[in-house]
Amino acid sequence: MNRLLELYRRLKDERRRTRKRLPELAAADVVLVSHAKSGRTWLVALLSHLLHQTRGVPADELWEGDNFHRLDPSIPRIFLTHERNEPASVRRRLPELVRDKRLLLLVRDPRDVIVSWYHHHARRSTPRTRARIGLPIDMAAVDLASFVTAPGYGLPSVVDFLERWSRIARAHPHALVVRYEDLRADTAATLARIAAFLGLPAPAEAIAASVAFASLESLREKERTGFFRTDKLQARDPADPASFKVRKGKIGGYRDELPAEVAARLDRLVAERLDASLGYAAAPDASRTAASM
Repeated sequence: MNRLLELYRRLKDERRRTRKRLPELAAADVVLVSHAKSGRTWLVALLSHLLHQTRGVPADELWEGDNFHRLDPSIPRIFLTHERNEPASVRRRLPELVRDKRLLLLVRDPRDVIVSWYHHHARRSTPRTRARIGLPIDMAAVDLASFVTAPGYGLPSVVDFLERWSRIARAHPHALVVRYEDLRADTAATLARIAAFLGLPAPAEAIAASVAFASLESLREKERTGFFRTDKLQARDPADPASFKVRKGKIGGYRDELPAEVAARLDRLVAERLDASLGYAAAPDASRTAASM
């Protein structure tokens, strides 16, 4: 009986979320696609503060859906998606429904993505959320090495996601692919390029102010103090840095957390299966620091 009840709840939740998400997607002007833990929260914080400076939207809100469009109709409606957590009907139609919209694809080294994703679900998500997206319900029973190599939700699934969406972006008439690593290396120049693509050009001083506002240290402090209205940027346990949405990490940091043989296995998979044009086939420079959000 309990299993039937849970199945009923899942189906009801799926229908409810489909009724909400499909109209939001249809109404959007811009679709931001990324795998979870690819830096989307950081990018959205950068863009939100840029809009705060240039269009006067609240500083403590993040750009999502039509919230800023309602305040200023010249600001596009944005649809944020990781794809995997969408209802099945939305996942199926997503490539079709993005064709007449600006497509912003944010990518990140899948090896760093999968390690960060493990920590997120081990410390932040709920069993119901994990069940909905096909992850182990009891994360305490899954070690990091087993998680990152699992075919259904580990690195192979992240590589598949990047391959599929890279193909979609290449065939899309209005798409921009942004690498998280490039955003870290030159945040101001990359943010200016994204803003121009979105039809939201901004002066250099506004770009610089947004970069300072959304620095790693600044966002961690804002998360700790609950600066933003959304619970998406609130620490689950202020005493546990790994429970923060904004975690401390490194580009290539997966090598510090995995046994050498497991890291080498991930390297081989990326080199063999991922489009080399994304720039992840070579070993990353682990000396460069990065935010993991």
